[in-house]
Amino acid sequence: MKNNQYINEYKKTQQSSNAVTSSHEIVRALMKELVNSMQKIVLDIQDQRKKKQNQYLVDKALEEKNVRYRSKNLSKSLSIIYGLQTSLDFDKALEIANNLFQLYEYCRHEIIKGFSQKIEDGIVKAINIIKQIMEGWEEIPSLEK
Repeated sequence: MKNNQYINEYKKTQQSSNAVTSSHEIVRALMKELVNSMQKIVLDIQDQRKKKQNQYLVDKALEEKNVRYRSKNLSKSLSIIYGLQTSLDFDKALEIANNLFQLYEYCRHEIIKGFSQKIEDGIVKAINIIKQIMEGWEEIPSLEK
Protein backbone atom coordinates (compact mmCIF):
# COMPACT_ATOMS: atom_id res chain seq x y z
CA MET A 1 0.00 0.00 0.00
CA LYS A 2 1.24 3.46 -0.82
CA ASN A 3 1.28 6.31 1.69
CA ASN A 4 -1.82 7.92 0.18
CA GLN A 5 -3.71 4.68 0.55
CA TYR A 6 -2.70 4.44 4.21
CA ILE A 7 -3.83 8.00 4.81
CA ASN A 8 -7.17 7.36 3.09
CA GLU A 9 -7.77 4.19 5.11
CA TYR A 10 -6.94 6.06 8.32
CA LYS A 11 -9.37 8.82 7.41
CA LYS A 12 -12.12 6.24 6.81
CA THR A 13 -11.44 4.69 10.22
CA GLN A 14 -11.42 8.08 11.90
CA GLN A 15 -14.70 9.05 10.20
CA SER A 16 -16.41 5.84 11.26
CA SER A 17 -15.24 6.25 14.86
CA ASN A 18 -16.62 9.79 14.87
CA ALA A 19 -20.02 8.54 13.70
CA VAL A 20 -20.77 7.34 17.23
CA THR A 21 -19.61 9.90 19.74
CA SER A 22 -20.69 8.51 23.09
CA SER A 23 -21.62 5.33 24.90
CA HIS A 24 -25.19 6.64 25.08
CA GLU A 25 -25.33 6.83 21.31
CA ILE A 26 -23.99 3.29 21.05
CA VAL A 27 -26.76 2.02 23.35
CA ARG A 28 -29.39 3.97 21.40
CA ALA A 29 -28.10 2.53 18.11
CA LEU A 30 -28.13 -1.00 19.53
CA MET A 31 -31.67 -0.60 20.79
CA LYS A 32 -32.88 0.74 17.45
CA GLU A 33 -31.29 -2.23 15.70
CA LEU A 34 -32.80 -4.59 18.29
CA VAL A 35 -36.30 -3.22 17.70
CA ASN A 36 -35.75 -3.51 13.95
CA SER A 37 -34.67 -7.17 14.21
CA MET A 38 -37.54 -8.02 16.55
CA GLN A 39 -40.05 -6.38 14.21
CA LYS A 40 -38.68 -8.51 11.35
CA ILE A 41 -39.26 -11.62 13.44
CA VAL A 42 -42.88 -10.55 14.07
CA LEU A 43 -43.45 -9.85 10.37
CA ASP A 44 -41.96 -13.21 9.47
CA ILE A 45 -44.23 -15.05 11.91
CA GLN A 46 -47.24 -13.24 10.47
CA ASP A 47 -46.07 -14.08 6.94
CA GLN A 48 -45.67 -17.75 7.85
CA ARG A 49 -49.20 -17.81 9.22
CA LYS A 50 -50.60 -16.31 6.00
CA LYS A 51 -48.75 -18.85 3.88
CA LYS A 52 -50.00 -21.70 6.05
CA GLN A 53 -53.58 -20.44 5.89
CA ASN A 54 -53.40 -20.14 2.11
CA GLN A 55 -51.76 -23.57 1.79
CA TYR A 56 -48.95 -22.35 -0.45
CA LEU A 57 -46.66 -25.00 -1.79
CA VAL A 58 -43.18 -23.80 -1.01
CA ASP A 59 -40.07 -24.93 -2.83
CA LYS A 60 -37.60 -26.66 -0.45
CA ALA A 61 -34.70 -24.40 -1.47
CA LEU A 62 -36.81 -21.30 -0.85
CA GLU A 63 -37.92 -22.66 2.51
CA GLU A 64 -34.28 -23.27 3.55
CA LYS A 65 -33.43 -19.70 2.55
CA ASN A 66 -36.34 -18.43 4.64
CA VAL A 67 -35.19 -20.47 7.65
CA ARG A 68 -31.69 -18.94 7.40
CA TYR A 69 -33.20 -15.45 7.14
CA ARG A 70 -35.43 -16.01 10.18
CA SER A 71 -32.52 -17.41 12.18
CA LYS A 72 -30.41 -14.38 11.30
CA ASN A 73 -32.95 -12.01 12.88
CA LEU A 74 -33.25 -14.24 15.94
CA SER A 75 -29.46 -14.40 16.37
CA LYS A 76 -29.10 -10.68 15.87
CA SER A 77 -31.78 -9.88 18.46
CA LEU A 78 -30.35 -12.26 21.04
CA SER A 79 -26.80 -11.02 20.44
CA ILE A 80 -27.82 -7.40 20.95
CA ILE A 81 -29.68 -8.27 24.16
CA TYR A 82 -26.61 -10.14 25.40
CA GLY A 83 -24.46 -7.11 24.57
CA LEU A 84 -26.81 -4.80 26.42
CA GLN A 85 -26.87 -7.11 29.44
CA THR A 86 -23.09 -7.43 29.61
CA SER A 87 -22.60 -3.68 29.31
CA LEU A 88 -24.64 -2.94 32.45
CA ASP A 89 -22.59 -1.40 35.27
CA PHE A 90 -23.70 -3.11 38.45
CA ASP A 91 -21.06 -1.25 40.48
CA LYS A 92 -22.35 2.26 39.73
CA ALA A 93 -26.11 1.68 39.82
CA LEU A 94 -27.00 -1.74 41.18
CA GLU A 95 -30.78 -1.31 41.28
CA ILE A 96 -31.05 0.17 37.79
CA ALA A 97 -28.69 -2.44 36.37
CA ASN A 98 -30.65 -5.27 38.00
CA ASN A 99 -33.95 -3.92 36.69
CA LEU A 100 -32.60 -3.49 33.16
CA PHE A 101 -31.04 -6.95 33.25
CA GLN A 102 -34.38 -8.47 34.23
CA LEU A 103 -36.22 -6.56 31.50
CA TYR A 104 -33.67 -7.67 28.89
CA GLU A 105 -33.95 -11.24 30.17
CA TYR A 106 -37.76 -11.10 29.87
CA CYS A 107 -37.41 -9.82 26.30
CA ARG A 108 -34.92 -12.58 25.50
CA HIS A 109 -37.34 -15.25 26.76
CA GLU A 110 -40.25 -13.76 24.82
CA ILE A 111 -38.23 -13.67 21.61
CA ILE A 112 -37.17 -17.30 21.96
CA LYS A 113 -40.68 -18.44 22.91
CA GLY A 114 -42.34 -16.43 20.15
CA PHE A 115 -39.85 -17.59 17.54
CA SER A 116 -40.09 -21.26 18.46
CA GLN A 117 -43.88 -21.29 18.85
CA LYS A 118 -44.49 -18.86 15.96
CA ILE A 119 -46.54 -16.53 18.17
CA GLU A 120 -45.75 -12.85 17.91
CA ASP A 121 -47.65 -11.48 20.96
CA GLY A 122 -44.76 -11.85 23.42
CA ILE A 123 -42.30 -10.37 20.94
CA VAL A 124 -44.57 -7.37 20.44
CA LYS A 125 -44.66 -6.88 24.23
CA ALA A 126 -40.86 -7.11 24.30
CA ILE A 127 -40.60 -4.54 21.50
CA ASN A 128 -42.74 -2.15 23.54
CA ILE A 129 -40.50 -2.65 26.58
CA ILE A 130 -37.36 -1.95 24.54
CA LYS A 131 -39.02 1.14 23.05
CA GLN A 132 -39.78 2.44 26.57
CA ILE A 133 -36.18 1.87 27.61
CA MET A 134 -35.07 3.63 24.41
CA GLU A 135 -37.21 6.63 25.30
CA GLY A 136 -35.38 6.81 28.62
CA TRP A 137 -32.04 6.73 26.83
CA GLU A 138 -33.23 9.45 24.45
CA GLU A 139 -33.83 11.72 27.46
CA ILE A 140 -30.25 11.31 28.70
CA PRO A 141 -28.23 14.15 27.22
CA SER A 142 -25.11 13.11 25.38
CA LEU A 143 -21.96 14.14 27.23
CA GLU A 144 -20.34 15.33 24.01
CA LYS A 145 -23.16 17.69 22.99
